[in-house]
Amino acid sequence: MQYFTFPETNIEYTKTEKKILDFLFQSPTDILLLPISELASKLGTSESTISRFTRHLGYKDYKDLKSDIMLQMNESSTPAEKLSKSLIQSDFSTVAGVLKHQQFCIGKTIDYLDENKIKTIVTAILSARKIFIFGKGASSSLASFTKFRLSRFGLDTEILPSGGSEIFESLNFVKPEDFIIIFGFLKTPREAQIILEHRKTIRYKTLLISSRLSEEDQEQTDYKLYVFRGEPTEYHSMSAPMALIDALVIQIASTHGALATESLNSLHQLKEHYRKELPR
Repeated sequence: MQYFTFPETNIEYTKTEKKILDFLFQSPTDILLLPISELASKLGTSESTISRFTRHLGYKDYKDLKSDIMLQMNESSTPAEKLSKSLIQSDFSTVAGVLKHQQFCIGKTIDYLDENKIKTIVTAILSARKIFIFGKGASSSLASFTKFRLSRFGLDTEILPSGGSEIFESLNFVKPEDFIIIFGFLKTPREAQIILEHRKTIRYKTLLISSRLSEEDQEQTDYKLYVFRGEPTEYHSMSAPMALIDALVIQIASTHGALATESLNSLHQLKEHYRKELPR
């Protein structure tokens, strides 16, 4: 059972509201995956009743409640606690078990994938003047990997600084015809929030790769792709986002066609020319 606490309020709950409360306390993770219509059906109540209940708790709406649940669950566990909880699970007792869990994460990511959206994103990336990539902390490795792959196709790419005010040094040169890929999983770093906010002024395109299902994120970015990295209190794997980037890169190469292979052939010839000086 996960732990979740609501803001302190002096409310006398109705019988139906207590039923909703019981479900929230026992299954907060399930709430994150349930639209309000499905929750209402599951609890045998109406959407309007759940909406009134969330407002009684002091939230703006159901989405606001879900966002707070995710935030509290993520902050309630330290990285060490998340790792410990994952290690004591039987599926994590062997390397094969861990790899199967990675498969599960990728499978959950596939469940929420929209191929038509992918095609639109690929077209937008290839139409951009320049591609900027932002990743902070562990996500910086994903940013480097994405840049490495896209640069090989001859695409102009740059990694945005991830630390504090340095972001402005590069953000100042982003143009309306540019595209920014942002990695922001359970939490969107403050620097990434600034990138998304500045988009309203400059009008460049953004893709947010996130492990949040909140529809609120979609309002802040042009495109969003969901990745499942494990439950909020578990060790968070990078296998799903890495696999997603690999798949996206292949789609970009396929759409880019001869231009992508031309750059790769040129790279191969360059390496072959200096093979004696720098053996491969």
